[in-house]
Amino acid sequence: MAPHFKTTGKNDSRHVETCGFYKPLSFLDSIRKVEEYQNELLEQGIRENVIRINLNKLDPDYEPRVVNREDKGKKKEEPDQIKIKRESETPATIGSLSSIVKLMTSYEPDILSTILVNIKGQKIPISSIIVDQEKAHRLLWEETESMVTNNYFVYGEVDAVIRREKVIYINLKPLNKILFSIVLFDKYFKYFSYTDDQLVGKQILVWGELNKNTYNDKNTTEMVIKSDKYIEVLKG
Repeated sequence: MAPHFKTTGKNDSRHVETCGFYKPLSFLDSIRKVEEYQNELLEQGIRENVIRINLNKLDPDYEPRVVNREDKGKKKEEPDQIKIKRESETPATIGSLSSIVKLMTSYEPDILSTILVNIKGQKIPISSIIVDQEKAHRLLWEETESMVTNNYFVYGEVDAVIRREKVIYINLKPLNKILFSIVLFDKYFKYFSYTDDQLVGKQILVWGELNKNTYNDKNTTEMVIKSDKYIEVLKG
């Protein structure tokens, strides 16, 4: 009925100002735009780009297994395949929070909207696992069918950092009265280098498992982390 992506014409491929792809997007703008477009684009049957999420190396307790692999030669790549690393014999993999931020800010939303992430054998639209604290809270407490994993990327603004003898709380600014805290226990203090000034008032992305807690008869959501690698401060 009408063009989905509006450009200025065949001989000039720039997007017009009324298009969502007119200018480079920040991480937050990008994920919101992808969430808007993803379901519709996937329903159209366009080619999917599958990216594997493996964040085991964020865990200071993680001990990788030693596996001997035979050289199977390089796989032929599709011309439009998204590459995270320049050369790889395995499917593209996200191994850090900085990689996911780079991915979301390096490609236009129409390409990002084709991405499914592979988590423990499940293929999930990327917009379904990068959520704000309100959606994370709702997924956890309402236990909807859309909660296909307990681990999510959650973004929000840091409101306060509370340091106790045995625990550090990083509280996100309440969103629609939803309380969300990131928790780090003293065993892992040595792996955490962020100062209060580096976090308070900043937009961050954090990865981890969602956990329920009740404080003053109010349901809250927590995420326990083990190091500063679980947090990425977002720019602009």
